[in-house]
Amino acid sequence: MPNTNTTLTAREVEEIVQRTVEQTLIRLGVQVDDPLEVQKDLQHLREWRESMEQVRRKSFLTAVTVITTGLLGALWVGIKSYMGGQ
Repeated sequence: MPNTNTTLTAREVEEIVQRTVEQTLIRLGVQVDDPLEVQKDLQHLREWRESMEQVRRKSFLTAVTVITTGLLGALWVGIKSYMGGQ
């Protein structure tokens, strides 16, 4: 039976981890040779996400404003007709 106890040096472990991370990033489509481009891409994604969050917030506030205005208008018409106004 062969001996399966192998001890890796710190350097070997570091190389294995580095290759594994590099291969994983490449499979995800990350350009590992140009970290500045990756940082620019990530910054662009952050800006896109933040702008989408702003659009979502503003859309919600607009919807609430439209609904509130409609309800207040309906209430005003109802009060006017109840009071006998034209």
